[in-house]
Amino acid sequence: MEKILVPFDGSGYSQKAFEKALEIAEKFASKLIVITVLQSTVSESAGISLERMQEIQDEEKDTATVMLKKLESQANAKNVSFLMQVIHNPSSADGIVTFADKNNIDLIVIGSHGRTGFRKIVLGSVANGVLAQAKCPVLITKGTE
Repeated sequence: MEKILVPFDGSGYSQKAFEKALEIAEKFASKLIVITVLQSTVSESAGISLERMQEIQDEEKDTATVMLKKLESQANAKNVSFLMQVIHNPSSADGIVTFADKNNIDLIVIGSHGRTGFRKIVLGSVANGVLAQAKCPVLITKGTE
């Protein structure tokens, strides 16, 4: 098991999934890849200039990057190889599965719910979509915030 993918939105559910993935990565000397899927749609930007829309996307990416950097320090403390990525896709499940396919992911670890994360990032109900579409094994962690 070389590469483990964790979709992360900042919720307690995704934190629990990250902790489980970190445990597995440490045990198998796997690379841990954590992604955040930002959903930006044109319909939500009605009345907003393209320049402002880009500013909003940049702000969201910066916020996600800060959040993922905190996870990097946890992985470094356990000597686990860590990569983080912020991607844009109108569908979280599709973004996760596409990323997994393109990067030859061996395992996806995802939280069962995550709707309480910051705006435009959705996990949880997405877990079923990932489970149905992924070509690799999917581990769904359960828990509450």
